[in-house]
Amino acid sequence: MADPHPATRARGALLRTGRATAAALALLTLSACTTDASEADPESKTFDYDGDALSIETHEVATHVVAADRDDILVTRWFAKTAGFEKLVWTLDGDTLEIDAGCHGIAVCDARFDVEVPHGIDVEVDGEPIDLESR
Repeated sequence: MADPHPATRARGALLRTGRATAAALALLTLSACTTDASEADPESKTFDYDGDALSIETHEVATHVVAADRDDILVTRWFAKTAGFEKLVWTLDGDTLEIDAGCHGIAVCDARFDVEVPHGIDVEVDGEPIDLESR
């Protein structure tokens, strides 16, 4: 004898699958919220620099800038990613240091930068002049 309610059974199976998928996505989202760059291994890069003013474009990534006893610029990056495609940038073009660390897609990531510049350099971060602490 044929199943009298095949559409109802199929709809129920689809609902159960949808709920399971939603639960898995929610779990991924909750676990991904704990991504913390402070737990990542730091990476560093230096840039030769002899100018007296530097503009830093951070793309809204947490960035701490200090003056230090050095002749170059030292950038240290902490980046952690749980999901997504990463976008990592740290370049010096003339007097502009561009730094970015993020991710896109279904993405969860966290980043932060420390930038050490030589004493005596005027620094703007995202267009705003800043007073530098010394290290």
